[in-house]
Amino acid sequence: MIWRVCFGLALMLVAVGAVTYLVGRNRGENQVKYLGAGVFLASVVTCFPVMLRGEHAGFALAMSISHSIRMFVVDTGVVDIAGELPAQMLGNLLVPYKVLVCSLYLLAPVFTLTVVLQYFSNSFERLRLRMKSRRNLFVFSELNTHSLEIASDMWHYAKKEGQKVEIVFCCSNKKDSLNMDLEESARELNAILLPEEITHLRLRNQARFITYFLISDNEDENVEHTLQMVDNMTGASAWYTPARLNQRNVEIHCYATSAEAEILLDAKEKQELRVVLVDEVRDAVYEHLYQHPLYTNLHPHRDNGAKETLSLLIIGGGKAGTEFLKAAVWCGQMEAYNLEIHLIDLKGNLIRKKLEEECPELFSEAAGYKIHIHKGNIFSSRIRSYLDTLENISYCVSALGDDEDSIRAAVWMRRYFYSSRPQNQPFICAHIRSRRKRAAVWELCENTRNKTRMYYDIVPFGSSGMYYGSCSDAAFVSEYLGLGVQSHYFRLTGDSGEEERRYAVQNFYQKQCNRRSSIANGMHINSKLWEMGYGVLRVPKGRKERKLYTDCIRPVNFSKETAEKRAVFYNLEHERWMAYVRTEGWHLSTRGGSSLEDIRACYEGYCEEFKNQNYLMKMHPALVPIVSEDPGTATLQEVDDMIVAVNEEKGTGSYYPDYVQSDVELVDHMGEIVGGAWCGPQGIRIFGTLAMEGEYVICRLTDLLHYYGKIYEEEKDVITSEERRNLAEEIQRCCYGIIRTEKEEKYQEEVHRYLKNYRA
Repeated sequence: MIWRVCFGLALMLVAVGAVTYLVGRNRGENQVKYLGAGVFLASVVTCFPVMLRGEHAGFALAMSISHSIRMFVVDTGVVDIAGELPAQMLGNLLVPYKVLVCSLYLLAPVFTLTVVLQYFSNSFERLRLRMKSRRNLFVFSELNTHSLEIASDMWHYAKKEGQKVEIVFCCSNKKDSLNMDLEESARELNAILLPEEITHLRLRNQARFITYFLISDNEDENVEHTLQMVDNMTGASAWYTPARLNQRNVEIHCYATSAEAEILLDAKEKQELRVVLVDEVRDAVYEHLYQHPLYTNLHPHRDNGAKETLSLLIIGGGKAGTEFLKAAVWCGQMEAYNLEIHLIDLKGNLIRKKLEEECPELFSEAAGYKIHIHKGNIFSSRIRSYLDTLENISYCVSALGDDEDSIRAAVWMRRYFYSSRPQNQPFICAHIRSRRKRAAVWELCENTRNKTRMYYDIVPFGSSGMYYGSCSDAAFVSEYLGLGVQSHYFRLTGDSGEEERRYAVQNFYQKQCNRRSSIANGMHINSKLWEMGYGVLRVPKGRKERKLYTDCIRPVNFSKETAEKRAVFYNLEHERWMAYVRTEGWHLSTRGGSSLEDIRACYEGYCEEFKNQNYLMKMHPALVPIVSEDPGTATLQEVDDMIVAVNEEKGTGSYYPDYVQSDVELVDHMGEIVGGAWCGPQGIRIFGTLAMEGEYVICRLTDLLHYYGKIYEEEKDVITSEERRNLAEEIQRCCYGIIRTEKEEKYQEEVHRYLKNYRA
């Protein structure tokens, strides 16, 4: 009887271990230890009847456990048990019992070997990590498809630039059984795979820059681990001493999108740690709008004093569509153009209500722009009729949530405009998550009768690795310009002390809203410069590229050359700022209307707690125009004077907002912001790259036109269709800017030649 019971129990234990292993495997967890435990217990149960034949039950159990351990370390043979099986007593069970014994003897060493190899593998990986003690590291909290894609982009970009990037994946053992292909791909990047969690790492960084990516699929876990790492690196930990940890050399990127995550991270005292909350959709929109600004396809015209319309069409009002709308509101603030945005979605009414709740003044009539949200299906005849009523659409966005739907809508729009308005082809882009689908969209084309390709010219943009490792420098320059704006407000110059510089950078990363605001401010510098006839260029470092740069580019002294052009942009900067803070949910500090009395009454209610804006209620008194034709609307200078007067009356301390002067100074000092003297003699690390003074320059669009034109002529036969399309776009943007700003005719013939050659 006991033989049959032990045989059945052994089979059950192996089955339970196998089921637990398979369930864990489907969840992406490494549960092979449970299968090994099942095999071990089954071995004990199988040996027990043999040992029981000559011993007491207690001793028999102990001997069975001892013998099973010997099985796992290959210190016994199958004959030791199989040879002791009583054939007559077992009868028909003899053969199945022998099969089970042989199977367990073969399986046991396999698990032993697996554990030993894993131990030595982990030890080797840690040794590799110690040997790279002076190299910059990108450390990912988990090995998954998402983190691998970002790491791959970083690695290939660094390889192209001749840089060395060391990549570390934590918790890699959780994926060993399920995603062996991920490990193989990680090995191709020469990545280091560690089994422990990212919060358990203790890495010295006095002589290197370390970027941590909290990037699991569980956003709550990402936030929790980020808070734990901040505590570890800023508290009284015995290990994290100044001799081991330089906070200025640490960046922590937390992948989470909720408002609660931002509140929690902002509440932490981070000292000099750089903690960034990553919203991939918003970041992708920002990167895209820097590379392909809204004025990309504005039709050339001369400045005759009348404003024309920059018209944007957005298909889809989900996360990507609404983020694009919000970013476009402040990106589209221009001196020579009025902004008009059309959004189409099946749930248009609900989207408008949601935006009105999140951003109370987004649809304000006094905002200076127009937002139209239309309910409908883009593929319907009714929406086609609606599009027929829209004029001069220059920019289109397809963001329907699903990649294939977004591609279908983008192709539909290209065909619609090609058939209905052949002379007015807008810029069309599509939000696509999949890297492979983005690559395929760049190649969308039709063969013509003269054996050339007519591309659809649909520009894909998306999340994942694009923001950190693409061939463009959009992410780097956005952060660079944002830090430049921050440095401007802190009055940093090349002569500023190290402590002043450290404090400004620390303040930039202290609150996520401050960082975003400075980045938005910095990104808009390009738009102002374009309307003046200038552009921003990163100084190349390669010998060949540097020679071309020297031949074509003559950096300008912005302060001297634009003295007569800047005045009209002071008011524009304030309009841009108001548009931005409206998209962040802020509204005017008022008891009802927009008069100075209403604003004063509201400000007096909270001025003892907040010196200007009410952060808790998101109320700001400066959401008024610089110049107002309505006597019932306060002006910015009046609000400025009112705040000073109220502070003096209530004795709350002297505070001078200088709102008007602040806008003036920012425009006047755009040259210093771009020039980078604020980086200091030692430079500032941005995404692990050292930024120095002179990293970027301001130059005339005419110089940029020659520069990009020569690059195109020299490399058009060897670059990808994406690179060719982007170069052609840069050339077109320069041409249109020159036509708008130049009063002389000397550039017209050359510009039209470029447009004829590169527009296709």
